[in-house]
Amino acid sequence: MDPRQRPVLHRRIGAMRVMAWGLVALLVLVYAWLQLVRHGEYRQIALNQAVKVRPLAAPRGLVLDRNGHRLVDNRRALHLVIQREDLPTRPEVVAALAEALDLDPQALARKVQSYRQAGKGRPLVLQENLDESGIALAERVRARFPFLGVEVAPRRVYLGDELAGHAMGYVGEVDEELMKARPGAFHLGEIIGKEGFEAAGNDRLKGIDGQKRILVDQLGTEVANFGQIDAAPGRSLYLTLDAGLQKVAQEAMGEEAGAVVVLDLRDGGVLALYSSPSYDPNLFLNRLSQDMVDRYLANSRTKPMLNRATQGVYAPGSTFKLLVGLAALEKGVVTPQTQVYCAGRKNFYGRDFRCDKPTGHGSLSMVQAIAQSCDVYFYELASRMDVDDIHATAEKYGLTERTGIDLPQEKRTRIPSRAWKKKAVPRDPKWYAGETISVGIGQGAVGVTPIGLARFYALLATRGKLITPHLFLGLRDDETSQLIPAPVPPVRDTPLDPAIWAVLDEGLYEVVRGGTAAASALKEITMVGKTGTAQVATFVDRAHYARQAKALKDHALFAGYAPREKPQIAFAVVVENAGFGASSAAPIAKKLVQYWFLDRPVRPLPPPRGKLVDPFAPPPEAPE
Repeated sequence: MDPRQRPVLHRRIGAMRVMAWGLVALLVLVYAWLQLVRHGEYRQIALNQAVKVRPLAAPRGLVLDRNGHRLVDNRRALHLVIQREDLPTRPEVVAALAEALDLDPQALARKVQSYRQAGKGRPLVLQENLDESGIALAERVRARFPFLGVEVAPRRVYLGDELAGHAMGYVGEVDEELMKARPGAFHLGEIIGKEGFEAAGNDRLKGIDGQKRILVDQLGTEVANFGQIDAAPGRSLYLTLDAGLQKVAQEAMGEEAGAVVVLDLRDGGVLALYSSPSYDPNLFLNRLSQDMVDRYLANSRTKPMLNRATQGVYAPGSTFKLLVGLAALEKGVVTPQTQVYCAGRKNFYGRDFRCDKPTGHGSLSMVQAIAQSCDVYFYELASRMDVDDIHATAEKYGLTERTGIDLPQEKRTRIPSRAWKKKAVPRDPKWYAGETISVGIGQGAVGVTPIGLARFYALLATRGKLITPHLFLGLRDDETSQLIPAPVPPVRDTPLDPAIWAVLDEGLYEVVRGGTAAASALKEITMVGKTGTAQVATFVDRAHYARQAKALKDHALFAGYAPREKPQIAFAVVVENAGFGASSAAPIAKKLVQYWFLDRPVRPLPPPRGKLVDPFAPPPEAPE
């Protein structure tokens, strides 16, 4: 090596040493800075990647009848889920997952996208309430899609099956429309009440979700628990329903369509509310098959999802005559002693209007006309009044408004007036006098809900107390399981003239004592009420009516209260296309009254055992 090059080589080697030591020093400083200065920050980042927050679904509160029998309970269920941070991003993965689980690919893709955009909430549930076969399928699918998980969650169970389907409703996952309508009120994946009291009482029934923090390995398997905040269950509620009376209504209706409502006159509590055909809310806890959709949701003929008690609007027929009689007496167009002659028909404005008794009833006073349900008598009353007079009386006594029952989507009764027709029939807005004649017997444009009809007869029973029907009785104390009563909804006092009330009450008494409902009288309890037969289709005579298809038969109605001396309950029964109120609806009311006053005290339901029991189950045989 040339000696002259050595100094240059030494300088280069020295420079390289300095650079190497400088790099070493820099690395030491950086390492020290990361370990000492930013240790906490990077440790948190690492933990965030390994520690996951899992929501804990809060169970909804239980629902019990007035006697403490459970109508709705919770059970443990397994769901196949995807945690929010594990949602797949590739479209082909979502499509393959949908195919493996037999789901709609487009619907699943939309759901995955909405969950990805949501800030917080429960995991995306792909399949609910897994049974043994469902768990086996889930395990096979998880082998292909390791981001799937099986989660334990509470499941709603409706113990009465179809007993109180419309009253209770059902639960389901909150939809995007409701979340947009009430921003901040719900989070994605939350289970809420969709119909019935589950929806009306949702804010009380729903709990507060908890959460747990877990440590997972690189495969996502839970390896440690970092603590949790327990979910707070929703409040358990007592309803005013009586399970035994509800069962009587169910059995009495049988396969017929219609509705039964029974009200407690003390506070307006709904003792029974049954709509037929009913449905089992348990069916809506799982994904419905097409057959179930066709049977329940798309069935326009039987409409099993329609709550006929609060949403069915029926011509009231002769049950409306009490309102017409009340209007006529208050306005002084007749007196209780006014006699009207019935020859079986009468001509008004050039048209014959028939009575239900072709041979006629002869001369009748109001009490007799109510007892015999004489149409001609009430045609005459209607002819002496304007339709607005009848509407004004109905409005005064609350029959034109919703009852305010704590169930969603209650329909309003329809009591026609001149102003109503201008809005309802703009092509022919004029009110014709002949239309008032039909209104006089509860036909024509008149339409009432069974709950509205029951409320009106409750007003007659209480001599003018306009109660608010309600299902919510109170909360259950979590420690003692005792009832914490809820405030009674307000009662509006619309006093009836005692003399007028006495006439109406006497007429209702005569209906059951020897009138159209005499066959449904009870010896031990004085039930009073009014039969009604609402025409569905026109017919020429009785022979023609007998040939009509069932769907064209008249609706049968009966409304009243019991006992007459000190009324405790009011009721309304509607049986669709069943013929006469006396033969179809009144016997159902008789069974309701008999159970409430006679059978229930001597054969009460057994003490609550956490499930609904059969109040008419035969007693066990005594051991020999």
